[in-house]
Amino acid sequence: MALIYCPECGEQISEKAVKCIHCGTILKEEPELEKKCLECGEILNDIDTICPHCGCPVHLAEETTAEPQKVEIINAKQKMSKMKRNLIIVAIAVILLGCAGGFFVKQWHDKKTAAVYKENLQTAVITMLSGAAKAESCGNLIHKVWKNAIYEKSDDETDEFTKGKYDFFIDFDTALSNLFSDQSFKSDINEIKRNQETVQLLMKDLKNPPAEYEDAYTALKKFYDSYTELVGCAIDPTGSLTTYTSTFNDADTKTMNCYKEMALYTED
Repeated sequence: MALIYCPECGEQISEKAVKCIHCGTILKEEPELEKKCLECGEILNDIDTICPHCGCPVHLAEETTAEPQKVEIINAKQKMSKMKRNLIIVAIAVILLGCAGGFFVKQWHDKKTAAVYKENLQTAVITMLSGAAKAESCGNLIHKVWKNAIYEKSDDETDEFTKGKYDFFIDFDTALSNLFSDQSFKSDINEIKRNQETVQLLMKDLKNPPAEYEDAYTALKKFYDSYTELVGCAIDPTGSLTTYTSTFNDADTKTMNCYKEMALYTED
């Protein structure tokens, strides 16, 4: 930086100085800043806060002929601010659309899940009812064979299991063994066992019901418990004739009552 001498006091000062730092002599006139309206370009007074020509606020539209770069900076900042506002608006719109879309997708998914659950529920009920009917039929035959063998009562349906060539078998277990060895009866028992296995798989799939089917699942479990008792009487009869009769009748009655309660949840 070059030095010059102040014409007033003779001291050295910078050649770029506009005022002597020693004596205060003004060396260069500072350029007057001219304020213009950015909206209409008209010249403004220093005291103007609103452009008298177009009404634009001066603090948003100040411009000086001596500082053209300042105008570019202001314009760039305004553009950046506008872009940021637009980006924020777009981002908010995207978020709102995403939330709305997620809400409708969830509703659709929940409805579909509930519809599938109801269909599986109906399948489980129908399958259990079919197995219960078969178990009831087999249980009744077991009871009849057991009773007729003890009391030596002839009957066209049970004689082939309770009687030999000439007379009744002494031990009723022989009659029951004959019944369970019969091919037709064995086929019925195997069908009940397969039904039970299918029901068990269906119950596993129904373990976690949607909120609107929680009561239905509770009723289904009661139906399943009574169905299991009835099936057990057909597959594996135990106890005496008296206890078997009581157990079988109770299980049969309970199963039908539970089915009626369950049917309320599966009707369309």
